[in-house]
Amino acid sequence: MTYPDNVSSQTPKSLAGDMVSITRPLHTKINKLITSRLPLAIPPKAPDSGPYACGLLHILPVYMTFEKLWLDIIDAIPADALDHSNSNAENGKVHRLEVSERVHTILKEIYLPQLFRSDRLRADIKSMTGWSDDVLDCQIKAIRGTGQLSVFTSHIKQVVHAKPHVLIAYSYNLFMALFAGGRFIRATLEKAGHEFWSVVPEPIKPTMQPCKSYSATTYPLEPINDSRLEQVTEDDIHSHDKSLLPLQFWRFDSENDGEDLKQEYKAKLLQWESELTAEEREDILQESLIILESIDLLVGQLDAVCSDVQEEKPATQMRVRPSLAGLLGNNQFGARLRDSLLIARERGIGNPFRRQSLGAPENENRGEYDDTPATSTDTACSDVPKSMRFAKLLPIPPRKHRIATAKDGSSSHNLYVKPQRRDASGTMIGPALVGVFGLFFLYVLYNRVGGVTG
Repeated sequence: MTYPDNVSSQTPKSLAGDMVSITRPLHTKINKLITSRLPLAIPPKAPDSGPYACGLLHILPVYMTFEKLWLDIIDAIPADALDHSNSNAENGKVHRLEVSERVHTILKEIYLPQLFRSDRLRADIKSMTGWSDDVLDCQIKAIRGTGQLSVFTSHIKQVVHAKPHVLIAYSYNLFMALFAGGRFIRATLEKAGHEFWSVVPEPIKPTMQPCKSYSATTYPLEPINDSRLEQVTEDDIHSHDKSLLPLQFWRFDSENDGEDLKQEYKAKLLQWESELTAEEREDILQESLIILESIDLLVGQLDAVCSDVQEEKPATQMRVRPSLAGLLGNNQFGARLRDSLLIARERGIGNPFRRQSLGAPENENRGEYDDTPATSTDTACSDVPKSMRFAKLLPIPPRKHRIATAKDGSSSHNLYVKPQRRDASGTMIGPALVGVFGLFFLYVLYNRVGGVTG
């Protein structure tokens, strides 16, 4: 069987499918960023709803900016339908935001007012903070001009004026995200309970605007009529209680809590996307990447604003007695130990940390040694208080030494070599025993000192 040349073997992806594919890595990263910070907005990390209100204050300007531009385009007269000779002051807005009749039709057809979030975001913030509209407007004005939020909102205005069709990227990425990850976020926030959300929060960052109690019902709720009382279930009451929480940003006015709106929006977009040119389609895909990259940077701005909220007091830990491996890992201590062992090996003397007992008779040949052997308190424990005294050591029995002979055959009166023990194979074991006993003695001494000073 043969196929016509004009029939493609593969069905092309929809515009929505292309946006999902191109943004998948960034979308996964954003999900991890938000879910990892979600515990900071609820108990036990957060004492009140202040951190969550701070986050909404940084999201609200983004929705306000692109939603207002969309409404302006719908209200405007298409640029190619204008009679420029009869234009007047009322058409001033049209000249500032020009859009073709084709793009105007697409944006008007896929517009669903129930998806818009600005009013719900404002209502949630007012419910938590008790602010009036004037106070909230002042807070929005102060915050939207800061950091990455200022860059993002300025970019939205510029790109929409130049390419109005990119509003499709904002509607899809910022509305559809509320149905998948948004369901999880809403459920997590609801678990905090009514008591948590009813607490008046501390002043909201970054402006530190004080809050007050706000008892008025913010959202118009559907009353339960007497005729329906017999049909009301516990789930209905539970759902009605949740509608009182300041989490309406994540809720939708529809029978299926927005699921029907999502399907309607996708159907409309699929119906009208064929009217877009290839260049316009590419603009929408590229803008989708910019949106998620900007949100990533916006999360970083929020981290800086709420940095002290995220900081945790270090847990108090019990003092752990240092191990020998830990002591050797100390650069200063390890260097001092190595120097002592090297000096002992070069001099050919016994354990450098041993000393003669107090009151023991002087060695007859003591004057032939160039220096007094280093003591433990002088070498290994220089930080031990001078008032400390250690028990007397047993007398060291005198030992015979042989005189080392120089290479030229002459006797050296300044160099004495301690007789070294050898194992069965003839290998000297003196230096090895010096190191082993020295480390063992040092470990015991350090623990004793640690117990006294601790």
